[in-house]
Amino acid sequence: MVVDDVNRLLASRLPNARQVREAAESISANIQEGFGRDAGPDRNQFLRFARASAEEANDRLRARFAAEDIPANVYWPLHHRLVAIVRMLTNLMSEGKRR
Repeated sequence: MVVDDVNRLLASRLPNARQVREAAESISANIQEGFGRDAGPDRNQFLRFARASAEEANDRLRARFAAEDIPANVYWPLHHRLVAIVRMLTNLMSEGKRR
């Protein structure tokens, strides 16, 4: 959903649009790559990449929101979704360490 929302948003030609799109697309790509591996360090490495991409996308969107390029009603749902993704990925990595 984040990638779809970001792509709709970026159709408006925001500054740094390419970086935001690449970070958002990297989230799901790294999650897929991670879950193609056994639980443990290899999977967690890709989940860390996904988490970093979610944080990057959120930071870049925050900058565009601060510059008033993104309205609040578009920014806040995306922000909250990205925060939830970061938390879920952190929890998934913790579970992988306990196994």
